[in-house]
Amino acid sequence: MIRLVGLDLDGTLLSSDKSLSGGNEEALRRASEAGAYIVPVTGRPLSGLPSVVERLPYVRYVITSNGAVVYDLNEGRAIRERLMSREKALEVLDIADLPGTIFEYFTDGYGYHDDDGWAYLTDRFGTRPLMSYIRKSRRRVDDLKSGILSSPGGIENISTMSLTGEEQSLIYERLGRVEGIRRIVPCGTDLEITSSEADKGSALLALAAYLGIERAQVLAMGDGDNDRSMMEAAGLAVAVANADDRIMQAADHVAASNDEDGVAEAIRRFVLEEI
Repeated sequence: MIRLVGLDLDGTLLSSDKSLSGGNEEALRRASEAGAYIVPVTGRPLSGLPSVVERLPYVRYVITSNGAVVYDLNEGRAIRERLMSREKALEVLDIADLPGTIFEYFTDGYGYHDDDGWAYLTDRFGTRPLMSYIRKSRRRVDDLKSGILSSPGGIENISTMSLTGEEQSLIYERLGRVEGIRRIVPCGTDLEITSSEADKGSALLALAAYLGIERAQVLAMGDGDNDRSMMEAAGLAVAVANADDRIMQAADHVAASNDEDGVAEAIRRFVLEEI
């Protein structure tokens, strides 16, 4: 019986307009009432959790920043962290610093950008549903390197945004020589860099062990490159129909798309029907 459901948010649980459909919400509620833990597993920082997810009373645990942090929301604390050191984060910035590249760094549940970063984000997302998430989860600093040096703890994630695929490929290649990091291609010409010990799969299994749940009792759903590790780690992997081809190949089952209640379909079939 599935006892833990790990769900990517953007492109999986959330519709394209970043809403939570009534069908998906009803399925989550029923699965929780049946005894399953519902766990958002996202690349977003903690401050970027959508209000439609935050208000779900049965969501206690969340995995953020692509597995860098596991939070217990009821106790208001991180129960697992896999962070980059400030020195490693500065090394990443130096190596990836091509002309025109925009950076953000994430720590303590927030993303930080300079004026160039904010101008880029507002130009790129200003009229799209994702902009409300960006406004909620970002803070401004005068200088990225100074901000990293003054941060109270480790760095959850660094995001690089390039103008061309060639620039992205060059940065990806350069960062391959840096030890202790993981490179993720979330979409388009973006890159995300975390500690090599941070990924959705290991975080999800660590939470399962913390809760006394076996791997075979874990279901994971996703759509993108940063979801591969948790789909390979889970006992049952389900891709939504809008997922990348590589994620389709890693899935045991393909459900309907994120705009067609694919999460509800999978929960009804693999959680509720089994019960």
